[in-house]
Amino acid sequence: MKRGDSAGLGSGDWRAMLAAYPVRNIAAAVREKGENTVTVVVKTQKPKYMVPPISWFVPYSPEREIDLDAIGTRLWRWCDGQRTVEDVIDLFKDTYDLSFHEARAAVVDYLRKLIQRGILAVMMAPDSQENQAENDAK
Repeated sequence: MKRGDSAGLGSGDWRAMLAAYPVRNIAAAVREKGENTVTVVVKTQKPKYMVPPISWFVPYSPEREIDLDAIGTRLWRWCDGQRTVEDVIDLFKDTYDLSFHEARAAVVDYLRKLIQRGILAVMMAPDSQENQAENDAK
């Protein structure tokens, strides 16, 4: 049984997720705070409701700063567009002496949060896009 073929999980979904490439937002600026921490600065869009008189009272910042701790910084550095999600999970597993499934739960949750904050994006592997199209056609 392969890693993506866990019981109770859609094998196609997990294989596609594990084969995806997490990439950094190229528009984000990175400030090294120390050897083990970074601050990622992401530009934000002004909400449409931010017009007078609301804008007179509600502050708006064109940037959002996200401070990453040592673990987040390590994950950030591993997400270089060259490694798949599975590669990042394996690195995390080996670094912190975890099982693959423990590492997968932690890494996928953290990557999801970084994606929601606009720090990372995910590129699907070419094979998984073709397989997904075939599955959709069935």
